[in-house]
This record gives sequence, C-alpha cells and structure tokens, in this order.
Amino acid sequence: MSEDSTASSTEKTGKKRKSKKDIEIENLKKELEAVKAESEELKELVQRLQADFDNYRKRVQRENELREKYGCEKLIVRMLDVIDTLERAIAHEKGDFRTGLEMIKAQIESILSDFGVEAFDSVGKDFDPNLHEAIAAGEGEENTVVEEYQKGYRLYDKVIRHAKVKVGRR
Repeated sequence: MSEDSTASSTEKTGKKRKSKKDIEIENLKKELEAVKAESEELKELVQRLQADFDNYRKRVQRENELREKYGCEKLIVRMLDVIDTLERAIAHEKGDFRTGLEMIKAQIESILSDFGVEAFDSVGKDFDPNLHEAIAAGEGEENTVVEEYQKGYRLYDKVIRHAKVKVGRR
C-alpha cells in the first residue's frame, strides 16, 4: 500500500492515527491528573491532621489547667475535717488555748483561700440541693435552711462539700 492509500483510508474514517508522541503526551497528562488528585487528597489529609493535632493540644491544655485547678481537691476535702475538729474544740474551750486554736484555724482557712476554697453560708437561704444536704426538717419557713450542722465549701466554682442542714417545714 502506498502512502496515498493510507492517508485516504485515514481521511475516510475521520480519525488520525496517533503517533507515539501523542500517546505518550496523553499518558503523561493522565498521570499528571492522577498526581494532582493525590496531591489534593494529601493536602486535605495534612489539614485534617493539623486540625486534629490543634484540637488535641487544646484539650490537653484544658485538662492540665483543670488538673492544676482541682488537683488538690482530695487533700482539701480532708483538711475540711481538720477545720471541723478545730471548730468543735474552739466551741468547748475558753481562754488562751481557745485563742491559739482560733489562730490555727484562721491560718488554715487563709491557706485554703489562697487555693480557691471558700465556705458558703446556708442559714436563712432557700434550700438548694446543689449546695445543701438536708439531714433534718423542723419548724421554720418552708424550704428554707433553718440550721447548719456542717459548713459547705466550694473550690472555685465547684461544690466540694455540701452543707449539712436542717430545712424548715410548716
């Protein structure tokens, strides 16, 4: 067959034969598109991993802050028992020994205050189950704390010991 007959058969079908170079270019374009797609996927993966890491870092930082803020809670709760014992001793003592006990109690309360501990008053206030533990009921204004048997305490914004109270009933 001659070149003329080959050219005429190509013209009749309306298609050109692709040269090796054209085929290679098409393959390279396909490879390039695949690499671009993979690159985008990897870029998105890196962004997600970065966001996950940032969230992890923030969570760990919050946990560390909470641990620092409330980490001594168990020790503080145990120290509240010591304050209760001092208060009972002060109530039954007179003279210089009482003064010494009051000074020790004040010093302990000052230290606890430095760590965010504060007592809260209950008598005369409405009963709140978030703050109070009702252990008795008696004469008095309905649903109002009429007597406090044991003080309640907060560590910053968290109640670490509910006040043991007597609630009024009509």
